[in-house]
Formats: sequence, C-alpha cells, structure tokens
Amino acid sequence: MARVACAAVPAAFITVVAGLASGGQSGHAAPVRGCPVHVAAKRLVDRNGQTVYRYPGYRVVAAQVKCSRQTVWVLFHGGAEASQEAYLGVRSGNAGRRWKRLLAEPYFGIKAPFTIDSYSGPWTTVGEKRAYFVGWCPACGRGTVSLTVTRDGGRHFRRHSIPKLTGFQGSSIHVVGNYVTITAKSQLRTGPRTRTVTLHIA
Repeated sequence: MARVACAAVPAAFITVVAGLASGGQSGHAAPVRGCPVHVAAKRLVDRNGQTVYRYPGYRVVAAQVKCSRQTVWVLFHGGAEASQEAYLGVRSGNAGRRWKRLLAEPYFGIKAPFTIDSYSGPWTTVGEKRAYFVGWCPACGRGTVSLTVTRDGGRHFRRHSIPKLTGFQGSSIHVVGNYVTITAKSQLRTGPRTRTVTLHIA
C-alpha cells in the first residue's frame, strides 16, 4: 500500500481564504470561475450575494472551496487547541442550494457523521463523487498521518493509516486514477526532510 504518482483535478476549481478575522466581518474571497459559491467570513455566498450556508462554529481562520459542475466541497478551519483542530467539511450536490455536513472534529461540539483526523491537511477532489483528505495526529506517538476517502459523494468514508509517514505532516496530495500520492514534511530533527508515498485506493 505505498508508492506515488502525480496529478490534476479534472473540472475542479479551487479558492483559498486564509487569515479570516475571528467572528468574521472580513475575508471576502472573489468568486472563482465556474464555482457557484464563495466564502465570505463565516458564510458561503452564491452569485447573487445570498447566504447559502453559515459555519456553525466560533470563527473561521481559513476555508477552501473545490467545485466540479454542480458539486461543491468546502472545508472550514476554525483554529486549534488541545492537540486538535476545529474543522468542518460540507458538500452540496446542487450548486449550493442544499448542504450536508460530512466531516468534523467532534471535540469542538460540531457534529458530523465522519472525521478526518485530529487535524485536517491537504485535500483534493476528483469529479463530483470522489474526495481525498489527508489527516494528521501530532499527539499520536511521533505523529501519525492518515488518508480519508469517499468515492460516493460522502455517503461513506474510509480511513487509511499511512505508517510510512509517521513523524511527518502531509503537505500535498495528488490523485491519478486509483493512485494517491502524498508528500509530507518531517517533524523530526533527524532523517529526510520530506517523504512521498503513493497509495493504491481501489
């Protein structure tokens, strides 16, 4: 279960919003071409300026949006404490009209049916159904890395541990076919500074 490839995300558009103010009156992001929503502080806003989703947590410090046709995935980041991160992953299959909570760290009181790990890391989507989330648990031994995958639009997720990345933290992810490549940076004082692993996800 380990090697690597490289890649592109077909028909996907990405926007990143970083450094949003606590409680959020700033941090509006310009709409990304082809994406029906964008982030405005704690809200997702459609092309008409209407709020279509509001993050239920205390604050948003960053968020990413990835779109493919009518499908929108959003990962909100609400900051970290007690060796865990407040994050929330949501998905819409109809251009932002309805949303499903899918992924959250339960420590912070936001409920969702699945979790990524103690911390979320890089993630990507392929088409409308497949999404791949790298997670990290810095308090687990020397720090462990995992990959959480859905291939059916978030109805089910499966987590894969990646023991070859123990002591590392994921920094990028690429998908080609059934091969997922994760590059990670070392959190250790000795040994290689980066490591790349490829997983075959059938």
